[in-house]
Amino acid sequence: MFKYMLSSYKESENRSGVIKIYQQGAPSVLQYTKEVVPEPGPGQVQVRQAAIGLNFIDTYFRDGKFPVKSFPYTPGVEGAGTVEAVGPWVTDFKVGDRVGYHFIPGSYSEVRNVSTHQLITLPEDITFEQAAAILVKGFTARMLVRSIHQVSEGEVVLVHAAAGGVGSLVAKWAKSLGATVIGTVGSPKKRDNAIRNGADHVFLANCEGFANSVNEITKGKGVDVVYDGVGRDTFSQSVDLLHDGGKIVLYGSSSGQPEHINHASLRARDITLYTPALSAYITDYDSLQLYAADTFAAFHSGVFGDLSITKYPLSQVSQAHTDLESRLTTGLVILVP
Repeated sequence: MFKYMLSSYKESENRSGVIKIYQQGAPSVLQYTKEVVPEPGPGQVQVRQAAIGLNFIDTYFRDGKFPVKSFPYTPGVEGAGTVEAVGPWVTDFKVGDRVGYHFIPGSYSEVRNVSTHQLITLPEDITFEQAAAILVKGFTARMLVRSIHQVSEGEVVLVHAAAGGVGSLVAKWAKSLGATVIGTVGSPKKRDNAIRNGADHVFLANCEGFANSVNEITKGKGVDVVYDGVGRDTFSQSVDLLHDGGKIVLYGSSSGQPEHINHASLRARDITLYTPALSAYITDYDSLQLYAADTFAAFHSGVFGDLSITKYPLSQVSQAHTDLESRLTTGLVILVP
């Protein structure tokens, strides 16, 4: 009996808060519960998370746009925290290490086990909240402005959702590389955020005269590249604002996928359409370390400026998803266990 009581006590000690969904649907399907976290297996460490990144892709796994393998399912793909336990065969990490990761599903939890081959050691001067805010979004911004299209001085770039998570970092990074940045926002109250993010010109995404204003800014030449994380609501206009030979990078679809893309028209104008996935650019440990080094260097050099971070308790993730999908959030959004 004493052995049973001791075992039960240890299990209750090891129970960790976690978000589960038992079916896909509205934000209300996100349920906060407790579960026992097992010891880390071979090649794994156990991380007590201090901050968890909230990304728009999380909503796709929740609402059914992206499939999940089985239920119950824990959403989320990035987090940062401290190593609490080390599994067999792990030599690169030890208890007490400060770590983060950018795409390991199941991050909506207080404590979890993760494989070490996708872990990043965090610099001492980057907080857990900052890390959880910029890993996926910072890596995505790096992919957009340095891999897909190398932004150069004198170019004009259009960044949709310039007050949002990825958009804000793209605007800042492009500005630091010498580009003129035109940003769009979804509401008037986000305009100041976009200006702080480095945008030289900011417009409401659906305002009248937007196209004429862009033509004036570019002296009728059109923009060099469009970074579009919105999709259906902005895509057609984005194409119209590009000069012949320009590029449109469709990296997200917060308003839905564009309808009826006229690929023949794009080819006739020599416009290149990219629909990138970060996983195609971070394919191994070396590329992961490269992206981490470049993103942390951008942070340290002041490219990102003061990060605007909005925090929600992990237990209120349903509200966080609702606000994100309603475009009520600005800047970088994280969950705090």
